[in-house]
Amino acid sequence: MSIVVLTSAGSAPGVTTTALGLALTWPRPVLLVDADRTPTQAVLAGYLRGEHPGQRGFGRLLQAARERRPMAEVLDDETIELPPLLETDTPARFLPGFPHPGVVGLFGSAWPELMAALAEWPGDVLIDAGRVGAEGLTVPLTQRADLVLMVTGTSLVALAGLRLYLGGVRDAAGETALLLVGSGRPYGRAEVQGQFAITIAGEVTHAPAQAAVLSDGAPRPRRFADSAYVRSLRQAAGSIAGRLEASRELIGTRR
Repeated sequence: MSIVVLTSAGSAPGVTTTALGLALTWPRPVLLVDADRTPTQAVLAGYLRGEHPGQRGFGRLLQAARERRPMAEVLDDETIELPPLLETDTPARFLPGFPHPGVVGLFGSAWPELMAALAEWPGDVLIDAGRVGAEGLTVPLTQRADLVLMVTGTSLVALAGLRLYLGGVRDAAGETALLLVGSGRPYGRAEVQGQFAITIAGEVTHAPAQAAVLSDGAPRPRRFADSAYVRSLRQAAGSIAGRLEASRELIGTRR
């Protein structure tokens, strides 16, 4: 299937919340991977309300690599199920990230094997890579990704940060596109596309109260299921998934 890496520049809206929202509304089986090299455990503390993963995640994957156990054979055991956003949704799987900042530097040589294992996952994979940072994205992520999505707001501050990092991401990755959060605040889709000459793969509504359900595990506001925020997530997820499917059919291959 397909691997999508989501990242952002400085002053951008939460890439983790957006990646989680897409995973929960994805139209096919999907695995969400927390690969942020500045670990926060935001999904565990927020949407999962402090759930402890029982040591599962990147820490045990690193241990498996050191013991020369194939990651592809242990990957499934390191994932947990995400509660569906709505009762009608298919549950997504989640791979918790780094258990401690000290593990990040130790993981360097394990990235290629992890990406190879994710390429064998029986479904699509969404990777939350956090912010790009001065060092750029980890090379194995950009080499294996079918699509790199830069998540950005539409304020002047957000777009200024995007301009600083977008060129480096496009040079390192294959297909790159933008995912707008809060189009029209104040710049719209056409203005952003004209300035950056890049595909906009989807748009998510700016809705802090609804987004807090994902980011903080907040109680769901009234009519949450029918909100513009949830509808925009579904539309963006469907659009991106459809784009990946069309690309696979065009080149005549499947993962």
